[in-house]
Amino acid sequence: VIVTDAMEMRGLTGLYPAQSGNPAGRAAVDALKAGNDVLLLPSDLDGAYRGVLDAVHRGELTEKRLDESVRRVLEMKASVGLNKARLVDLDQVSHLVSRQENLEFAQQVADQAVTVVRNNGKVMPLSQKAPPKTENEYYPAPASAATNLVTIIISDNAHGAWGRGLELAIKSRRADATVFYVDASLATPLAGVILQAVKDAGKVAVATYVSPVSGKQVMVNGKLVNSVGLQQSTGDLLNQILETASAKTVVAALGNPYIILNFPSIQNYVCSFSGVSSSELSVAKVLFGEIQPQGVLPISLPGVATRGMKSLSAR
Repeated sequence: VIVTDAMEMRGLTGLYPAQSGNPAGRAAVDALKAGNDVLLLPSDLDGAYRGVLDAVHRGELTEKRLDESVRRVLEMKASVGLNKARLVDLDQVSHLVSRQENLEFAQQVADQAVTVVRNNGKVMPLSQKAPPKTENEYYPAPASAATNLVTIIISDNAHGAWGRGLELAIKSRRADATVFYVDASLATPLAGVILQAVKDAGKVAVATYVSPVSGKQVMVNGKLVNSVGLQQSTGDLLNQILETASAKTVVAALGNPYIILNFPSIQNYVCSFSGVSSSELSVAKVLFGEIQPQGVLPISLPGVATRGMKSLSAR
């Protein structure tokens, strides 16, 4: 069963101008002719319906073609028993979706998705350093200027869940790592402390959690603008980090892979295309050289890399 992405998005509606009569209908017909079975979020539901109906009446689409899609959808539903029981037992959801084989498969997918786009050969792999063991417990090793790892986690909300899994993964490998959480409200107040830590660090890892959400607005030069990038304050901080220590800094994009287009001085760039916990662990494993990145870049980064580029080695 082939399902479109949201057909109300500008990337598609821009191809079907409003003055063309029934743009939603034309888009729906073309989507079905291209082989889609389910049309997600048409910009105009009634227009899409009328467009498909009219296309059948004039012979551009056949009832047989529509029946093929309907059959595929019904067969998929029947394959999971929805023809017999339409409702879900909510108490069983966590058990059903959290089976060990599912979690292992999710981790495998996340591992294989990580793509190293740039690598200057000076940062990765990060070295692992276990804390010294006493008779009863572990204590973090003292940080030193030459070896300390500083990690800066940039997100829209420093008090949210983003980055917690990555911090855990990093600290389990480097107990001496210093971790800063930054959002637009904290970037300027913390800039001095962070930049001094960056100067003193042996290596620096910056993780950006930016979701490419349609219609997202950020504040730049005092104005709200549509963007999938960083806010001005967090962007300014990242620029300062790169000006201070680009050669010893790796930037990991956990979400939006286009971040590098605004920061061309990035010398080490890793994309996971997701910020979920499995991706956080995958990024840590690549940074520390536990796995070799296998990703293939699914998009083009103008001036940086082309679609289809195979991941560079992390060593």
